[in-house]
Amino acid sequence: MMMELSAYRDIFIEELNEQLERIDQSLLTLEHAPAPELVQTIFRAAHTIKGSASTMGFREMSDLTHEVEYALEWVREKKPEITGKLIDTLFRALDAMKLLRTQYISGGDYADCSAVVAEIKALINMPDEPQPVRLPVLSPAERLLAEEAVVAGYSLLSVAVTLKEECLMKAARHYMLLQRIEDVCGKVVAVALSAAAAIGADEDSRYIRFAVVAAAGKDIQQISEQLAGDSDVQSIAVTPFVPGPETVTGAAAVEPSLAGPPSSPNMERGNSTQPTVRVSVERLDHLMNLVGELLIEQTSLADLSAAGLRNDPAKVLPGIGGVSDHMGTIIKELQEGVMKTRMLPIDQLFNRFPRLVRDLAHKLGKEIELLIQGGETELDRMIIEELSDPLIHLIRNSTDHGIESPEARVERGKSPKGMITLTSFHEENQVVIRLEDDGQGIDAGRIKASALSKGIITEEQAGFLTAQEAIHLIFEPGFSTAAEVSEVSGRGVGMDIVRSQIGRLNGIIDIETVPGQGTVFIIRLPLTLAIIKGLLVNVSGRVLILPMYNVAEIVRISPEDIQIIQGEQAIINHGRIVPLSWLRDKLHYPRTERSSKTIPLVIVRSVDRIAAFAVDEIIGNQEVVIKSLGVYLGTMNHLSGATILGNGRVALILDASYLVSH
Repeated sequence: MMMELSAYRDIFIEELNEQLERIDQSLLTLEHAPAPELVQTIFRAAHTIKGSASTMGFREMSDLTHEVEYALEWVREKKPEITGKLIDTLFRALDAMKLLRTQYISGGDYADCSAVVAEIKALINMPDEPQPVRLPVLSPAERLLAEEAVVAGYSLLSVAVTLKEECLMKAARHYMLLQRIEDVCGKVVAVALSAAAAIGADEDSRYIRFAVVAAAGKDIQQISEQLAGDSDVQSIAVTPFVPGPETVTGAAAVEPSLAGPPSSPNMERGNSTQPTVRVSVERLDHLMNLVGELLIEQTSLADLSAAGLRNDPAKVLPGIGGVSDHMGTIIKELQEGVMKTRMLPIDQLFNRFPRLVRDLAHKLGKEIELLIQGGETELDRMIIEELSDPLIHLIRNSTDHGIESPEARVERGKSPKGMITLTSFHEENQVVIRLEDDGQGIDAGRIKASALSKGIITEEQAGFLTAQEAIHLIFEPGFSTAAEVSEVSGRGVGMDIVRSQIGRLNGIIDIETVPGQGTVFIIRLPLTLAIIKGLLVNVSGRVLILPMYNVAEIVRISPEDIQIIQGEQAIINHGRIVPLSWLRDKLHYPRTERSSKTIPLVIVRSVDRIAAFAVDEIIGNQEVVIKSLGVYLGTMNHLSGATILGNGRVALILDASYLVSH
């Protein structure tokens, strides 16, 4: 029985991701600092991928990595100059490997990588020699046919055929030979054609090599003799067929002629992979120790309870209080320990960006270096996954709009090479990410003029805008200062995505810029979205929760402090106009009588926006566990979840991003 491989699918994908990332990083380093050790690292990674892919029956990946491995072996032996063309070719091969990985996970048809293979061979002047035939893994129907033949006393053979180059009408000869093989052997189980022809070759060349799995009642010698003698055949090899993920029979690389990509019969491609997190044994041991302490305290509590039943309960109250305090400490540590198991170093995200910057710099004709700092900073896995798109758009913005061309930089007395610095660090209970460039900065006047011309703001609104507020217009949908739409930018959607994504993560974004010197984007994010510190407020007799990392300030005002600006209620806070809303009206709750002469306000900030919300009472803050509302309630944009309070009641958690933007 063939080994059940689907159980190892997730492990294979995780290892594949690691090795592809290793190749990516090593190629980037190799481009700037060639070293034999880097070539060896890439070679080992490719060899590992080839072996594991072959084991999993992922022949498309193993075939491609075989070519990459061959090219790297050539580099190791010939020691050629590491040119840009060589690096670009290896990067294209890496992109093809990543595409195959994506198609493997999703279950889609595999891409044709023959163009990449041809490019590799052309680069190293490698002749397009035929590679060993890999017979197709039998489909369930073909396996059943083969099993029936074996039960009937037939033996399974593989017949690998290579036609002569000068053979005319190779497709017709292919079908004639198939008929002959069936006549000689008895039954054809499966057929595979040679891999896609090289670029520029005609379709007929696909039939120059093919392999057949046949069920025969004769021995190999007899069949070989009966099939020999065709003037259009260069070679025929007949060998026993052994089912497996990769069976080599000695002609050319082949692919199944049936529709759809070949795959192992025991593999379940396209199944959704379960997200995984690697946790150090040290952290697991710490959690185990805490659970052990919790069990000890549970036993102590049970003993005290029994003692209280036998004697005066008042005598055991101090002991119960002590045990309760200790249990609270242990539970707090346990909570922190479990949260740390969800944490990943942010360099797992940052390491994707050097390649992005390299490709963009080449495309734009600029010289740009990316410096990464603080990659060891840990962040919740879910936040890391959601943070990828916003950072990609910010980096694209910096490379296209921020960093000038080498000629323009030299004219301004700068180095021709631009610098982008990506930094992360912890600050209190948040993670701060800084993306800084030494480019031309942002001109607030130009931003305002562009927003006016596109109808994003009116003349009246433009008159009230400060320079900082004008700069934040870059986050508005449809905004762009690009003169024309290019592959990199100009569509006016990138920065809008940044704001919406950061808002969904309950984050905040600031911009610091000096025209002619550069720009800094500062993103502040919570460490995790699973447990938050929330501000409890009372609105129309209901307890609601606002995430504390969105609370900029809590103030009390008198009704006289409320102003009407452009027909809307607002307050002046630290010299800034802040729009004011009554939270009860926002949520369509009934109004209640107010006895206090002052109005408690919560000033909430999300991404680059700020708003004040009037509530009935500020209760206090506490840590809460966010629970999903589920699909039963439908889409409720103003809520991010709910939690259960200490008294057993349910409190709704408000989505600050939605409230501020609507």
